[in-house]
Amino acid sequence: MHLKHQRSGALIIFLFVLASLVAPCFAQETPAAAPKGNPEDVLAEVGSDKVTRSSYDKELQNVIDNSNPQTVARFATPDGRQEFLNQMVEVNVLQKKAEQLGLNKGEEYEKNFKEMASFRLAAESLNQTVKAVEVKEEEVKEHYEKNKDGFVDPAQYHLFQISVETAEKAVELKKELDGGKSFVELAKANSKDDAKDNGGDKGFVSEAQLEPEIVTTLKALKADEVSAPIKIDEDLHILVKYSEKKEGGVKAFDAVSAQIRRDVTNQKQQAAYKDEMEKLKKEMGFEVNQAAAETLRKESLTDAEKNAVLFKIAGKEVKVAELDEELQQIPAFIRPQILGGEGLNDFLDRFSGRYLAAASAEKNFAALSEKYPDVIKDVARRTMIHKLLSDKLDAIKIEDKDIEDFYQKNLAQFAVPAQIKAHHILVKEEAEAKELLATLEKEPAKFSDLAREKSTCPSGKEGGDLGSFGEGQMVPEFDSACKTAEIGKLVGPVKTQFGYHIIRVDERQPAGNRKLEEVKEQIKGHLLPQKQQEAFKAYIEELKKEFSVKIHQEKL
Repeated sequence: MHLKHQRSGALIIFLFVLASLVAPCFAQETPAAAPKGNPEDVLAEVGSDKVTRSSYDKELQNVIDNSNPQTVARFATPDGRQEFLNQMVEVNVLQKKAEQLGLNKGEEYEKNFKEMASFRLAAESLNQTVKAVEVKEEEVKEHYEKNKDGFVDPAQYHLFQISVETAEKAVELKKELDGGKSFVELAKANSKDDAKDNGGDKGFVSEAQLEPEIVTTLKALKADEVSAPIKIDEDLHILVKYSEKKEGGVKAFDAVSAQIRRDVTNQKQQAAYKDEMEKLKKEMGFEVNQAAAETLRKESLTDAEKNAVLFKIAGKEVKVAELDEELQQIPAFIRPQILGGEGLNDFLDRFSGRYLAAASAEKNFAALSEKYPDVIKDVARRTMIHKLLSDKLDAIKIEDKDIEDFYQKNLAQFAVPAQIKAHHILVKEEAEAKELLATLEKEPAKFSDLAREKSTCPSGKEGGDLGSFGEGQMVPEFDSACKTAEIGKLVGPVKTQFGYHIIRVDERQPAGNRKLEEVKEQIKGHLLPQKQQEAFKAYIEELKKEFSVKIHQEKL
């Protein structure tokens, strides 16, 4: 299936970039948006409202301060700056329409506004705490002196290398080299690596880039002395020499001071963040249910476990189920590993941190609103526009006919290869495979038991069941045997690179297409964002006409 799954992005197009909720980006440095021209230049008009260069630069800098490097780079280009101006105009007309329809008042608006504002104020407050961290020059120098071993440039060798597949060949070439043959010519004629055409010349190579065995050998050699054969693995044996060596050493302070400052700043910001979280836990009466927390290590949870209270903040309960969306981002089969040990506590700290900060912001709402008026203004705008777009775009539906038309026109996207269901037993030696085959021919019902007992394949735990797989998905020898085997009959021993297989094909399905009902929701998920996007663009154009928009691109 080749459909691209798209998020319903139309509802958040106007949002630009939301500040991260509670989890700050530590030690992030972003370049300021370069001012250009007169701050009072009018870049766009929306009715009687004007977008000046100063308001544009302020909005753009806010986005840059909270964006990843890719976004920052995009908005640094002429096309990116134009795109941002267009977005500002879109936000403006959407806000005007929302106000015109009275979507900036009422019980629903107040509830949504307060909820979003609490999170945003929390994020702003925490980010300001983190950004307030300072690192003095003496701290940077002290870190350098204490950690000089971490700022060492390793030695470099102008390396020459010949790579061959067998120890015998390496020994033969070593004798020829000792007899006076040219290293360059022998490398060109015999070497198997990417330096062959250069006569084995790999240029200057750092010790950090080399296998430990090679580094040890080079340290014992003199310049232009050829090593004895070095075994890297069963199929790789090499001869090396070097013509020149650059000694390593500790990097000068000036060369690493900027990196050290970033690292120390990051460490201090992390510590400031953790200190603030601990203070909030005490202030908000944070209580965690450790028994409920431990259930998160499981691959799946029962309904009762999901409904258990995970923690309390200011007397309010947060249940395990509220983590479900974040848990789903961790594949179930690796969840026990990711959330094992301290991983669980890290996960809980990140999750509970958002609730703690928001609860604190709600408690101190008036003071924080006065301190960060721009946040309140922005949240008010976002809340009303979100309601406007929800009302407009949530009503858009994808009809069954649209889904069927897409399916018929794109059948190739839903093609599935021929499928095979099979069991197998894998062992290392052919003699053992033949013994197993003889046993199974007499007692075929023992297949699963023998697979569990003897098979070296992970499928042995499942009685040798490989489930369904497509033709061509397995190694060629195995695939060929499965294509021709009689259903239910034993085949083997079949030799592959993994060993010897006893195979039983249980079912074969011919190639075809997935049924419409199987892919209906996927197609809908593909078409709906497109339709919403088209409706959004059309609505924006209507509003631009309604509010007499003029964009002065030439002034940008």
